[in-house]
Amino acid sequence: MQVSFIQPTVQQPRAPIDYNKVDFEVLAREIHTVDQIEFHKQAGEMIYSTLTGKSIVVHQLQSSLNNISA
Repeated sequence: MQVSFIQPTVQQPRAPIDYNKVDFEVLAREIHTVDQIEFHKQAGEMIYSTLTGKSIVVHQLQSSLNNISA
């Protein structure tokens, strides 16, 4: 499993170039099965939350556009 983190290179980062990417790699067999399950559960919850938030924004934008054109 490979996980990437970003770390700021300046105190107040404002652009993508102000970050360094740090890769962290661990073999799956070194991670306890329960921890793997928990990681997948949390990753799924984060993805669901992101998709839900984006869907709400799209719906609000569509409503606003419908109100403008009406």
